[in-house]
Amino acid sequence: METTPPEATTQAKATDSPLTAIVRDEIAAAGGRITFARFMALALYHPEHGYYLAPERRPGRGGDFLTAPETHPFFGITIARQIAELWDRLGQPAEFTIREYGAGVGGLAYDILAGLAEAAPALAGTVRYRLIEPNPYRRAEAMAAMREVGLDQRVTIETVDPNGVAEPITGVIIANEVADAFPVHRLVWGDDPRPGLRERYVTWRDGAFAEEEGELSPEARASDPDGMLQAAGVTLATLATGDTIEVSPAAAAWFTAAGRGLGRGYLIAIDYGYEAAELYQGHRLAGTLRAYSQHTVSDDPFRHLGRQDLTAHVNFTALRRAGEAAGLTTAGFTTQGAFLSSLGLGDLLVRQQTEPGVTAQAYLDTRAAVLHLIDPGGMGRFGVLVMARDAPVVPPLRGLAIAPPSF
Repeated sequence: METTPPEATTQAKATDSPLTAIVRDEIAAAGGRITFARFMALALYHPEHGYYLAPERRPGRGGDFLTAPETHPFFGITIARQIAELWDRLGQPAEFTIREYGAGVGGLAYDILAGLAEAAPALAGTVRYRLIEPNPYRRAEAMAAMREVGLDQRVTIETVDPNGVAEPITGVIIANEVADAFPVHRLVWGDDPRPGLRERYVTWRDGAFAEEEGELSPEARASDPDGMLQAAGVTLATLATGDTIEVSPAAAAWFTAAGRGLGRGYLIAIDYGYEAAELYQGHRLAGTLRAYSQHTVSDDPFRHLGRQDLTAHVNFTALRRAGEAAGLTTAGFTTQGAFLSSLGLGDLLVRQQTEPGVTAQAYLDTRAAVLHLIDPGGMGRFGVLVMARDAPVVPPLRGLAIAPPSF
């Protein structure tokens, strides 16, 4: 087994999490190390102790991070305007389905349906909304909420087969902050024994998790990281020893499967990340993996095992290629700020000023939320990738009308 010198090894104290022993045993069974992607999969998706499968509600104002739908209902209401246009472009089919991945407790679904009631009343009365959510507790909460507001006949839980391919639909697939939740392989540029990418593996040493370098795993190599770097314009001259990138074959595989579940229509993926040429540059070559716990961010993935979120920036170039592998065409790529602004998010804010019963404080709170959603230094920088199958992409969709700022 190849290892790095002790001084080049990252270590973290073991936690009291039940996952510690589970991961440690898997490391031992695997011969002393596992890929970071496998470690991340256990930390996030272990069926009993994984972060995303826990009974507790993690995301939200009282949790570990705040997603766009939780920032303000205007997020979903604005997206409904884009969906209304997509329905028109498809010829207003009588059977139209919205499939949402990572649906959580159904907050975005509720806001989109509310938005459609105004943007496309005829569609709002017939649309079917399918929720895909891995956590059984969140699924139950979502359906309880839908029953309470009388939407349980229109909104349903959907499961996918073991390969992740759902029944083809005519309509729209939504994935908001989903791709970043897939496990990543951590790759580092080294020069021993020769210049090239090596992989960081997770091991157990002296009572703690540690990392050591080795040759690329078959899974990481299959993602063609060298080709991705070359396509992004990253050359030997721009890389230094220790530069780190993440690749996610799991995210690409999911996107391919999601695309195959689109019979006719559009797929909208919103997440924080960049296209490869922007992602693999500058300070991001220090690696983008982050851990989130109680609204605190760190770069230590081994703390609070199973009780903190682990994410890395999304490579939208890799997602686009995965979509193309599923037969999709690209409608466009932009930022969340430009996307929401093109769809008239600001108009909703202006209109609220004239609505009866809206207090000054309520308006100020809404304005703060809107600015948070479009802030180019925050959520507004999130990427929005739209792809299509058997659906028109010219002229540009309404949400792609405003050119995104350059960063």
